[in-house]
Amino acid sequence: MPGAHLALGGAVLFNVAAYLVYKSIADAVPRIWCPIFAIGLMLGAANTFLFARSIKAIPLSIAYPVFAGASFAFITLAAAVIFHERLMPIHLLGVALVVTGIVLVAR
Repeated sequence: MPGAHLALGGAVLFNVAAYLVYKSIADAVPRIWCPIFAIGLMLGAANTFLFARSIKAIPLSIAYPVFAGASFAFITLAAAVIFHERLMPIHLLGVALVVTGIVLVAR
């Protein structure tokens, strides 16, 4: 089962990376946008592959909430660091609650 947990963690990381790529090209012109978008799609494909591998051993009722919650938390924090998006204390509280929910679901 540790392999399944690693696959789930990898799926989260690839998902976060894909969305960071999409954000980075939001205002780009098509000749720049298209090749970088393809990278985002490849990251998304890796995310899907690893998630599918993880749910062979982890129940979907646990894997999906962990995947979605961890993706939410990491994307929120990464967007603040990389894109200088403003995080207010209430946003950090929300991230903390999501992480708490992940811990409770995964028990």
